[in-house]
Amino acid sequence: MKLFYRISPEKYDSLLEEVEKKFSMNKEVDEDRTILMLDDISQIEIVRGNYNPRTDDIAQVMVVLNDDSLREYFDSVFGEPYRVR
Repeated sequence: MKLFYRISPEKYDSLLEEVEKKFSMNKEVDEDRTILMLDDISQIEIVRGNYNPRTDDIAQVMVVLNDDSLREYFDSVFGEPYRVR
């Protein structure tokens, strides 16, 4: 399941940090993209955030879940997704 969220730029770093700490995820930062990953992808495949303060008015986060029961947690952190695939 892929979940797509739009979040406030002011909350972008703190929300991604909350997810990173809760699941003890590995973090990679590349210019305007932040990627959180686990060694074991049985529950969460990837969490990817995009935000460029020079060009973006809103931050975006994509979460790819392999365990659909975690959707409730991510919705509680990031809000209602604007798209689900």
